[in-house]
Amino acid sequence: MSQKPIHAVHIYILLILSTGFVVHVLDLSVLLAIAKRDSWLSVVFSVIPVTIWILLVFYIYKKLNHHDLISFLKNSFSQWIFVTFSAIFCCYFLITAFITLKFTVYWAKDNYTLDFPNYVVVILFSFVCYYASVKGLRTIATMAFLVLPFVLFFGFLVGLGNTPNKNYEQLFPLFEDGYKGFFQGIGYACASLFEVFFILFLTKNLTGKLKLKWLILVGLFLVGISFGPLAAGIAEFGSVEAGKLRNPAYEEWKLLTLGQHITRLDFLSIFQWLSGAYIRISLSLFLAGRVFSNKSENRWVLLTLYFFLIVAACIPWDAISFIYFLKKFYFPISLIFQISTMLLLLLLMKIKVRGHENASSNK
Repeated sequence: MSQKPIHAVHIYILLILSTGFVVHVLDLSVLLAIAKRDSWLSVVFSVIPVTIWILLVFYIYKKLNHHDLISFLKNSFSQWIFVTFSAIFCCYFLITAFITLKFTVYWAKDNYTLDFPNYVVVILFSFVCYYASVKGLRTIATMAFLVLPFVLFFGFLVGLGNTPNKNYEQLFPLFEDGYKGFFQGIGYACASLFEVFFILFLTKNLTGKLKLKWLILVGLFLVGISFGPLAAGIAEFGSVEAGKLRNPAYEEWKLLTLGQHITRLDFLSIFQWLSGAYIRISLSLFLAGRVFSNKSENRWVLLTLYFFLIVAACIPWDAISFIYFLKKFYFPISLIFQISTMLLLLLLMKIKVRGHENASSNK
Protein backbone atom coordinates (compact mmCIF):
# COMPACT_ATOMS: atom_id res chain seq x y z
CA MET A 1 0.00 0.00 0.00
CA SER A 2 1.10 3.54 -0.71
CA GLN A 3 2.68 5.40 2.17
CA LYS A 4 2.49 8.90 0.73
CA PRO A 5 2.21 11.62 3.37
CA ILE A 6 -1.14 13.13 4.26
CA HIS A 7 -2.03 16.45 5.83
CA ALA A 8 -4.26 17.31 8.76
CA VAL A 9 -7.04 18.46 6.44
CA HIS A 10 -7.16 14.96 4.96
CA ILE A 11 -7.87 13.49 8.38
CA TYR A 12 -10.61 16.02 9.10
CA ILE A 13 -12.31 15.24 5.78
CA LEU A 14 -12.02 11.48 6.31
CA LEU A 15 -13.69 11.86 9.71
CA ILE A 16 -16.52 13.92 8.24
CA LEU A 17 -17.30 11.40 5.50
CA SER A 18 -16.62 8.15 7.36
CA THR A 19 -18.14 9.00 10.73
CA GLY A 20 -20.67 11.24 9.02
CA PHE A 21 -22.05 8.20 7.21
CA VAL A 22 -22.85 6.37 10.42
CA VAL A 23 -24.37 9.40 12.21
CA HIS A 24 -26.34 10.41 9.10
CA VAL A 25 -27.49 6.95 8.02
CA LEU A 26 -27.01 4.01 10.38
CA ASP A 27 -27.80 5.76 13.65
CA LEU A 28 -30.93 7.76 12.75
CA SER A 29 -33.51 4.98 12.67
CA VAL A 30 -32.07 3.48 15.84
CA LEU A 31 -32.18 6.84 17.64
CA LEU A 32 -35.79 7.35 16.61
CA ALA A 33 -36.68 3.87 17.87
CA ILE A 34 -34.95 4.45 21.21
CA ALA A 35 -35.69 8.11 22.03
CA LYS A 36 -38.57 8.86 19.63
CA ARG A 37 -39.42 12.58 19.58
CA ASP A 38 -36.71 13.28 22.18
CA SER A 39 -34.00 11.92 19.86
CA TRP A 40 -33.10 15.33 18.44
CA LEU A 41 -32.56 16.66 21.97
CA SER A 42 -30.38 13.63 22.77
CA VAL A 43 -28.14 14.56 19.84
CA VAL A 44 -27.93 18.18 21.02
CA PHE A 45 -26.85 17.11 24.52
CA SER A 46 -24.32 14.66 23.10
CA VAL A 47 -22.16 17.74 22.41
CA ILE A 48 -20.94 17.61 26.03
CA PRO A 49 -19.58 14.02 26.12
CA VAL A 50 -18.31 14.32 22.54
CA THR A 51 -16.27 17.42 23.42
CA ILE A 52 -14.80 15.66 26.46
CA TRP A 53 -14.06 12.63 24.28
CA ILE A 54 -12.21 14.74 21.71
CA LEU A 55 -10.10 16.26 24.49
CA LEU A 56 -9.11 12.74 25.63
CA VAL A 57 -8.39 11.62 22.05
CA PHE A 58 -6.24 14.69 21.48
CA TYR A 59 -4.37 14.05 24.75
CA ILE A 60 -3.49 10.52 23.56
CA TYR A 61 -2.55 11.88 20.12
CA LYS A 62 -0.04 14.25 21.75
CA LYS A 63 1.41 11.41 23.83
CA LEU A 64 1.93 9.28 20.71
CA ASN A 65 4.62 11.74 19.62
CA HIS A 66 4.11 11.52 15.81
CA HIS A 67 3.40 7.76 15.86
CA ASP A 68 0.13 6.04 15.17
CA LEU A 69 -1.45 3.97 17.93
CA ILE A 70 -0.35 0.57 16.62
CA SER A 71 3.28 1.65 16.18
CA PHE A 72 3.23 3.13 19.66
CA LEU A 73 1.95 -0.10 21.20
CA LYS A 74 4.49 -2.17 19.28
CA ASN A 75 7.45 -0.02 20.33
CA SER A 76 6.43 0.66 23.92
CA PHE A 77 4.92 -2.52 25.33
CA SER A 78 5.29 -6.28 25.31
CA GLN A 79 4.45 -8.40 22.29
CA TRP A 80 1.33 -9.89 23.83
CA ILE A 81 -0.18 -6.43 24.48
CA PHE A 82 0.58 -5.41 20.89
CA VAL A 83 -0.86 -8.61 19.39
CA THR A 84 -3.99 -8.48 21.58
CA PHE A 85 -4.78 -4.88 20.67
CA SER A 86 -3.99 -5.49 16.99
CA ALA A 87 -6.37 -8.47 16.80
CA ILE A 88 -9.15 -6.56 18.55
CA PHE A 89 -8.79 -3.47 16.36
CA CYS A 90 -8.59 -5.54 13.18
CA CYS A 91 -11.87 -7.28 14.05
CA TYR A 92 -13.45 -3.95 14.95
CA PHE A 93 -12.60 -2.35 11.60
CA LEU A 94 -13.70 -5.46 9.72
CA ILE A 95 -17.07 -5.44 11.50
CA THR A 96 -17.41 -1.71 10.81
CA ALA A 97 -16.93 -2.35 7.08
CA PHE A 98 -19.37 -5.28 7.15
CA ILE A 99 -22.13 -3.25 8.83
CA THR A 100 -21.69 -0.46 6.28
CA LEU A 101 -21.69 -2.78 3.28
CA LYS A 102 -24.65 -4.84 4.48
CA PHE A 103 -26.77 -1.77 5.15
CA THR A 104 -25.82 -0.37 1.75
CA VAL A 105 -26.97 -3.58 0.07
CA TYR A 106 -30.35 -3.36 1.83
CA TRP A 107 -30.78 0.24 0.73
CA ALA A 108 -29.71 -0.47 -2.85
CA LYS A 109 -32.11 -3.42 -3.03
CA ASP A 110 -34.99 -1.28 -1.84
CA ASN A 111 -34.29 1.54 -4.27
CA TYR A 112 -32.60 0.61 -7.52
CA THR A 113 -31.11 -2.92 -7.64
CA LEU A 114 -34.29 -4.93 -7.15
CA ASP A 115 -33.56 -7.13 -10.19
CA PHE A 116 -29.90 -7.72 -9.35
CA PRO A 117 -28.64 -10.52 -7.07
CA ASN A 118 -27.12 -9.22 -3.86
CA TYR A 119 -23.76 -10.82 -4.58
CA VAL A 120 -23.38 -8.72 -7.74
CA VAL A 121 -23.79 -5.49 -5.77
CA VAL A 122 -21.49 -6.74 -3.01
CA ILE A 123 -18.69 -7.87 -5.32
CA LEU A 124 -18.74 -4.80 -7.59
CA PHE A 125 -18.80 -2.29 -4.74
CA SER A 126 -16.20 -4.24 -2.75
CA PHE A 127 -13.89 -4.26 -5.77
CA VAL A 128 -14.02 -0.46 -6.00
CA CYS A 129 -13.33 -0.15 -2.27
CA TYR A 130 -10.52 -2.71 -2.48
CA TYR A 131 -8.76 -0.67 -5.16
CA ALA A 132 -8.84 2.40 -2.90
CA SER A 133 -7.59 0.43 0.11
CA VAL A 134 -4.69 -1.00 -1.91
CA LYS A 135 -3.70 2.41 -3.24
CA GLY A 136 -3.42 3.70 0.30
CA LEU A 137 -4.56 6.39 2.69
CA ARG A 138 -3.58 9.31 0.44
CA THR A 139 -5.82 8.00 -2.36
CA ILE A 140 -8.77 7.48 0.00
CA ALA A 141 -8.28 10.97 1.44
CA THR A 142 -8.05 12.51 -2.04
CA MET A 143 -11.29 10.84 -3.11
CA ALA A 144 -12.93 12.09 0.09
CA PHE A 145 -11.67 15.60 -0.67
CA LEU A 146 -13.19 15.44 -4.17
CA VAL A 147 -16.65 14.13 -3.23
CA LEU A 148 -17.19 16.07 0.03
CA PRO A 149 -18.26 19.38 -1.62
CA PHE A 150 -20.94 17.57 -3.64
CA VAL A 151 -22.14 15.58 -0.63
CA LEU A 152 -22.46 18.77 1.42
CA PHE A 153 -24.15 20.66 -1.41
CA PHE A 154 -26.76 17.92 -1.88
CA GLY A 155 -27.30 17.84 1.87
CA PHE A 156 -28.00 21.57 2.03
CA LEU A 157 -30.19 21.24 -1.08
CA VAL A 158 -32.51 18.68 0.45
CA GLY A 159 -32.49 20.42 3.82
CA LEU A 160 -33.38 23.88 2.53
CA GLY A 161 -35.54 22.65 -0.34
CA ASN A 162 -37.83 20.78 2.03
CA THR A 163 -38.44 23.79 4.26
CA PRO A 164 -42.08 24.15 3.10
CA ASN A 165 -42.69 20.52 4.09
CA LYS A 166 -41.50 20.98 7.67
CA ASN A 167 -43.63 21.59 10.70
CA TYR A 168 -41.28 22.17 13.61
CA GLU A 169 -44.14 22.05 16.08
CA GLN A 170 -43.86 18.27 15.73
CA LEU A 171 -40.56 18.43 17.66
CA PHE A 172 -42.63 19.09 20.79
CA PRO A 173 -43.74 18.23 23.42
CA LEU A 174 -40.68 16.58 24.92
CA PHE A 175 -40.36 13.79 27.50
CA GLU A 176 -43.83 12.36 26.88
CA ASP A 177 -42.49 8.92 27.82
CA GLY A 178 -40.17 10.08 30.60
CA TYR A 179 -36.44 10.70 30.54
CA LYS A 180 -35.12 7.18 29.96
CA GLY A 181 -35.25 7.36 26.18
CA PHE A 182 -33.56 10.76 26.20
CA PHE A 183 -30.55 9.49 28.17
CA GLN A 184 -30.37 6.28 26.16
CA GLY A 185 -30.42 8.40 23.02
CA ILE A 186 -27.35 10.30 24.20
CA GLY A 187 -25.54 6.98 24.55
CA TYR A 188 -26.56 5.84 21.07
CA ALA A 189 -25.53 9.18 19.57
CA CYS A 190 -22.13 8.93 21.28
CA ALA A 191 -21.64 5.37 20.04
CA SER A 192 -21.27 6.74 16.51
CA LEU A 193 -19.76 10.15 17.30
CA PHE A 194 -16.99 8.60 19.43
CA GLU A 195 -15.50 7.17 16.23
CA VAL A 196 -13.40 10.32 16.22
CA PHE A 197 -10.79 8.12 17.87
CA PHE A 198 -10.05 6.79 14.36
CA ILE A 199 -7.51 9.61 14.06
CA LEU A 200 -5.16 7.68 16.36
CA PHE A 201 -4.65 5.16 13.53
CA LEU A 202 -4.15 7.78 10.79
CA THR A 203 -1.16 9.77 12.05
CA LYS A 204 1.66 7.50 10.88
CA ASN A 205 2.29 9.47 7.68
CA LEU A 206 0.90 12.79 8.86
CA THR A 207 2.86 15.91 7.93
CA GLY A 208 2.22 18.76 10.30
CA LYS A 209 0.07 18.52 13.41
CA LEU A 210 -3.59 18.13 14.21
CA LYS A 211 -5.17 21.12 15.94
CA LEU A 212 -7.54 20.73 18.87
CA LYS A 213 -9.82 23.55 17.72
CA TRP A 214 -10.30 21.92 14.32
CA LEU A 215 -11.02 18.52 15.87
CA ILE A 216 -13.66 20.10 18.10
CA LEU A 217 -15.17 21.87 15.07
CA VAL A 218 -15.27 18.55 13.20
CA GLY A 219 -16.98 16.95 16.21
CA LEU A 220 -19.57 19.75 16.33
CA PHE A 221 -20.11 19.44 12.59
CA LEU A 222 -20.76 15.70 12.98
CA VAL A 223 -23.29 16.47 15.70
CA GLY A 224 -24.89 18.93 13.29
CA ILE A 225 -25.22 16.44 10.43
CA SER A 226 -26.85 14.03 12.86
CA PHE A 227 -29.20 16.64 14.28
CA GLY A 228 -30.21 18.14 10.92
CA PRO A 229 -31.81 15.14 9.20
CA LEU A 230 -33.14 13.82 12.51
CA ALA A 231 -35.02 17.03 13.36
CA ALA A 232 -36.07 17.40 9.72
CA GLY A 233 -37.42 13.85 9.61
CA ILE A 234 -39.55 14.45 12.71
CA ALA A 235 -40.72 17.82 11.37
CA GLU A 236 -41.67 16.32 8.00
CA PHE A 237 -43.05 12.90 8.90
CA GLY A 238 -43.80 13.13 12.62
CA SER A 239 -41.96 11.13 15.26
CA VAL A 240 -44.16 8.05 14.85
CA GLU A 241 -43.91 7.77 11.06
CA ALA A 242 -40.23 8.76 11.04
CA GLY A 243 -39.55 5.96 13.52
CA LYS A 244 -41.04 3.45 11.08
CA LEU A 245 -38.69 4.48 8.27
CA ARG A 246 -35.50 2.50 7.79
CA ASN A 247 -33.65 5.42 6.19
CA PRO A 248 -35.40 8.64 7.29
CA ALA A 249 -32.67 10.93 5.93
CA TYR A 250 -33.10 9.54 2.43
CA GLU A 251 -36.89 9.41 2.51
CA GLU A 252 -36.70 13.21 2.76
CA TRP A 253 -35.39 13.26 -0.81
CA LYS A 254 -38.73 11.93 -2.05
CA LEU A 255 -40.45 15.08 -0.77
CA LEU A 256 -38.09 17.45 -2.56
CA THR A 257 -39.26 19.19 -5.74
CA LEU A 258 -37.85 22.01 -7.85
CA GLY A 259 -40.72 23.90 -9.41
CA GLN A 260 -43.69 22.08 -10.89
CA HIS A 261 -41.89 19.80 -13.34
CA ILE A 262 -38.87 18.45 -11.41
CA THR A 263 -40.42 16.21 -8.79
CA ARG A 264 -38.01 13.30 -8.40
CA LEU A 265 -34.57 14.23 -7.09
CA ASP A 266 -34.00 11.23 -4.87
CA PHE A 267 -31.50 9.84 -7.41
CA LEU A 268 -29.02 12.36 -5.95
CA SER A 269 -29.14 10.41 -2.71
CA ILE A 270 -27.36 7.56 -4.52
CA PHE A 271 -24.25 9.71 -4.88
CA GLN A 272 -24.44 10.84 -1.26
CA TRP A 273 -24.88 7.35 0.14
CA LEU A 274 -22.29 5.58 -2.01
CA SER A 275 -19.71 8.31 -1.41
CA GLY A 276 -19.95 7.88 2.35
CA ALA A 277 -20.06 4.09 2.17
CA TYR A 278 -17.11 3.99 -0.25
CA ILE A 279 -14.89 6.09 2.01
CA ARG A 280 -15.97 4.27 5.17
CA ILE A 281 -15.44 0.74 3.82
CA SER A 282 -12.15 1.45 2.05
CA LEU A 283 -10.79 3.32 5.09
CA SER A 284 -11.92 0.64 7.55
CA LEU A 285 -10.34 -2.18 5.56
CA PHE A 286 -7.19 -0.14 4.96
CA LEU A 287 -6.85 0.30 8.73
CA ALA A 288 -7.66 -3.37 9.36
CA GLY A 289 -4.93 -4.37 6.90
CA ARG A 290 -2.41 -2.00 8.45
CA VAL A 291 -3.24 -3.16 11.98
CA PHE A 292 -3.06 -6.81 10.95
CA SER A 293 0.28 -6.71 9.13
CA ASN A 294 1.87 -3.39 10.21
CA LYS A 295 3.70 -3.36 6.84
CA SER A 296 3.69 -0.94 3.93
CA GLU A 297 2.88 -3.64 1.37
CA ASN A 298 0.15 -6.10 2.34
CA ARG A 299 -2.03 -6.61 -0.73
CA TRP A 300 -2.62 -10.27 0.14
CA VAL A 301 -3.76 -9.34 3.63
CA LEU A 302 -6.24 -6.86 2.16
CA LEU A 303 -7.39 -9.40 -0.40
CA THR A 304 -8.05 -11.91 2.39
CA LEU A 305 -9.94 -9.34 4.47
CA TYR A 306 -12.09 -8.33 1.50
CA PHE A 307 -12.80 -11.99 0.78
CA PHE A 308 -14.16 -12.43 4.31
CA LEU A 309 -16.11 -9.19 3.94
CA ILE A 310 -17.74 -10.32 0.69
CA VAL A 311 -18.62 -13.75 2.04
CA ALA A 312 -20.14 -12.26 5.20
CA ALA A 313 -22.13 -9.66 3.25
CA CYS A 314 -23.56 -12.34 0.95
CA ILE A 315 -24.89 -14.45 3.82
CA PRO A 316 -28.71 -14.07 3.92
CA TRP A 317 -29.89 -11.84 6.77
CA ASP A 318 -33.28 -10.15 6.70
CA ALA A 319 -33.31 -6.39 7.16
CA ILE A 320 -35.59 -6.37 10.21
CA SER A 321 -33.28 -8.68 12.17
CA PHE A 322 -30.30 -6.63 11.04
CA ILE A 323 -31.80 -3.37 12.36
CA TYR A 324 -32.64 -5.16 15.61
CA PHE A 325 -29.01 -6.28 15.81
CA LEU A 326 -27.82 -2.70 15.37
CA LYS A 327 -30.13 -1.44 18.09
CA LYS A 328 -29.65 -4.16 20.68
CA PHE A 329 -26.05 -5.20 20.12
CA TYR A 330 -23.89 -3.26 17.66
CA PHE A 331 -24.25 0.29 18.99
CA PRO A 332 -24.25 -0.60 22.72
CA ILE A 333 -21.24 -2.92 22.30
CA SER A 334 -19.48 -0.32 20.14
CA LEU A 335 -19.94 2.33 22.84
CA ILE A 336 -18.67 0.01 25.58
CA PHE A 337 -15.73 -1.03 23.40
CA GLN A 338 -14.70 2.55 22.66
CA ILE A 339 -14.94 3.68 26.27
CA SER A 340 -13.07 0.59 27.51
CA THR A 341 -10.37 1.10 24.89
CA MET A 342 -9.97 4.73 25.90
CA LEU A 343 -9.61 3.82 29.59
CA LEU A 344 -7.06 1.11 28.77
CA LEU A 345 -5.04 3.46 26.59
CA LEU A 346 -5.00 6.11 29.31
CA LEU A 347 -3.85 3.45 31.77
CA LEU A 348 -1.10 2.28 29.40
CA MET A 349 0.02 5.87 28.90
CA LYS A 350 0.29 6.32 32.66
CA ILE A 351 2.24 3.05 33.03
CA LYS A 352 4.64 4.12 30.30
CA VAL A 353 5.22 7.54 31.88
CA ARG A 354 5.77 5.97 35.29
CA GLY A 355 8.20 3.48 33.77
CA HIS A 356 10.24 6.29 32.25
CA GLU A 357 10.27 8.12 35.58
CA ASN A 358 11.50 5.02 37.45
CA ALA A 359 14.17 4.39 34.81
CA SER A 360 15.38 7.97 35.11
CA SER A 361 15.50 7.86 38.91
CA ASN A 362 17.61 4.65 38.87
CA LYS A 363 20.32 6.21 36.71
